[in-house]
Amino acid sequence: MDVLFLSISIDPNEDDPETLALFRSFGDNDWKGWLHLTGDFDEIETLRWVLGAYDLDPELDNDKTEHAGNVTFGNDNTNWWAAVPALIAPEEVADAIVRIAGNPVKQPR
Repeated sequence: MDVLFLSISIDPNEDDPETLALFRSFGDNDWKGWLHLTGDFDEIETLRWVLGAYDLDPELDNDKTEHAGNVTFGNDNTNWWAAVPALIAPEEVADAIVRIAGNPVKQPR
């Protein structure tokens, strides 16, 4: 099973490629298979809404320090997708990913 992690900045004005590269340079982390991405603000906003990473309260949604950390994951071959809170136990995140990644039932696109 191939797993690729994508961390997508919700604040491209602060998190430019140089800042993300600096973040990756801290610590002893092996970032193989984990990309830190930024891009055009409007495109990121669209993606954020498509992934459900928004708050229904516009005031809270506009405060980027209040964003919820979610782990959204899927199996592109079967079109199964899910999300869990990023701050749950790592074992629970892993279990959820394995359930989706290992599900052989193909969903309609």
